[in-house]
Amino acid sequence: MNRIKNITLILLLIAALVGVATNQRAVNLHEASLQALTRTLDLQAILSACGIITDGIGHGSCVAIGPDLILTAGHCVDHEESWIEIGGQRYDILDEWKSEQYDVGFVRIDSQVPYLELGEMPDLLDIVYLIGAPADPSFVNNISKGVVTKFDLDWWDYEDTIVVDATGWFGNSGGPVINQNGQVIGICVAGPGSGLDSVNVCAPITHILEALEEYNATN
Repeated sequence: MNRIKNITLILLLIAALVGVATNQRAVNLHEASLQALTRTLDLQAILSACGIITDGIGHGSCVAIGPDLILTAGHCVDHEESWIEIGGQRYDILDEWKSEQYDVGFVRIDSQVPYLELGEMPDLLDIVYLIGAPADPSFVNNISKGVVTKFDLDWWDYEDTIVVDATGWFGNSGGPVINQNGQVIGICVAGPGSGLDSVNVCAPITHILEALEEYNATN
């Protein structure tokens, strides 16, 4: 009987050690991926184009896609006395617009900032990075890594969205989803809720481009 107990304890110990090693490998892979992003891209240049949109009470995330043009979620614009913060600098909003079809919004600011290029639609399981300020503005430019897990999701009022498993939270709305070339391929617009913060619904680049075309045609 003691021999059986000893064997059982040994097996449990081995299983625990394997679990620890697996978790550590996942952590190492995540860190290696971020290090690879830093090596291949100018990470500081990417982050210098990202920030928040806020009225001092609530906030969302945003990214510059032109010298004075800021991309964010449609539900993050059209709030009284809002402003943009990028690189720790506050910028007044000159004009703001949001799509009636997609949860996409654009803001013109009173200055020029670094900006990111727009990319193409990703493929399933492509590696992506979500940048934003989850929960609180002090977490501005938090980076989480994930993959594209689903296309063409209809969720609440959002249609034909993509889903990524990069971790986000309230406040990530409007934050860019970037590919490994540092290009914007979507923005975060929603999540299923508490306990599922690693499942985020995003407006894809196709929505952004259609909204941008409409915005340019009316401004």
